[in-house]
Amino acid sequence: MVDANAMVDALAKLISAVAALAWPLVLAALLYKLYEPIRALVESGRNRKFTIKVAGNELTMEEASEQQRLILSDLQAKLAELERNIRVDPVATMDAPLVEATTAKRILWVDDNPRNNSFLVASLEDRGVHVDTALSTDQAMAAFRKKHYDIVLSDMGRPEGEKAGIDLTRQIKSIRPDTPVFIFCGSWAARHWRKEALEAGASGITSSGTSLLSLLPLDPGPPPR
Repeated sequence: MVDANAMVDALAKLISAVAALAWPLVLAALLYKLYEPIRALVESGRNRKFTIKVAGNELTMEEASEQQRLILSDLQAKLAELERNIRVDPVATMDAPLVEATTAKRILWVDDNPRNNSFLVASLEDRGVHVDTALSTDQAMAAFRKKHYDIVLSDMGRPEGEKAGIDLTRQIKSIRPDTPVFIFCGSWAARHWRKEALEAGASGITSSGTSLLSLLPLDPGPPPR
């Protein structure tokens, strides 16, 4: 007579063995079934064609990003105009001389990490301003000697020095004293080094992108597309 316990143990082992073999088969079948959707998703990501639904419309990530950029650009322009009209800079441009200049068409922007200024540069370009970038004081001075710039914008700290923006201002002013220089930096630097920056010849120093735009002599530009 066959031992019942032995039969139960054998049956349990058989079920366990079948299950161990079945899981890879189930997974393989699942992957096969999902192959096309997964491939399409990967291809979509590769081509950056992810879509989101907004107000019932499907937008690609590029379309959504562009619309957001235009909205932000318009908001920045309106706030800049408001600040210009009431002559308020909430950060650090007090005592800075007002810039009386023709409308800026060419700007040199000096920053060792230009990606941080992408939206502001796009906003300037929307208003018909050509923006050249430089990563260091040396690059900036080389460009400044070759071309005419209506305005120079600079960050404050770079690998070459924590007050690189002030040093650049002095060099710019030693060559063309009438060129406005604005420093766009962190709030701590804007507060603590404001006096030194203005004494060096800077026309303004701020940590606010909106305030920066309000200080520049720019055309309002066309309305967002």
